[in-house]
Amino acid sequence: MSEESERRTGTEHGHRGRTQEHGAGESLGAKLDRCAHFLYHRQHGGGGRGQGKILKILSVSGPLTQKELQDRLDIQAGSMSEIAAKLEAKGLITRTRDDVDKRHILLTITEEGRADVARYTEARERERELFSVLTEEEQRQLDVLLSRLLESWEGQWKRAPRKGHSHHAPEGQDGEATE
Repeated sequence: MSEESERRTGTEHGHRGRTQEHGAGESLGAKLDRCAHFLYHRQHGGGGRGQGKILKILSVSGPLTQKELQDRLDIQAGSMSEIAAKLEAKGLITRTRDDVDKRHILLTITEEGRADVARYTEARERERELFSVLTEEEQRQLDVLLSRLLESWEGQWKRAPRKGHSHHAPEGQDGEATE
């Protein structure tokens, strides 16, 4: 591990595998940022979690109309169209006109989409392993605390959007949009 990457992770490994923390005075925000960075990039590969939720639904339910999926996820038609287009461009779904009602677009997961769902499921298992250092009670407490923070922050974000930022509020743990 390079000196730079050690500084970024805040740890230094000794010769006998011991870990010594460097950031004793590190703020909660900085620690949360490092945890989020680790989970996002190392566990999920930086992929879109909202897209993963759509793929998971399609893998379980089979083909759905774009409108059915939009209603199930409670998202805007334009957002659904944009996400579907991105998934189609990646080869994860196909979009075809419904044979019964030509006005509807039918979304079907592809084999590559199913493989993506399998990778996501594996990442969730790795995530469970990461948190196994905490007892079940500690995990519940952490969940409650993080949920309270997210609820507060997302409420503030929606009431007072930051100037110069056009992106939306973050997604929830399982990819459900909180926008």
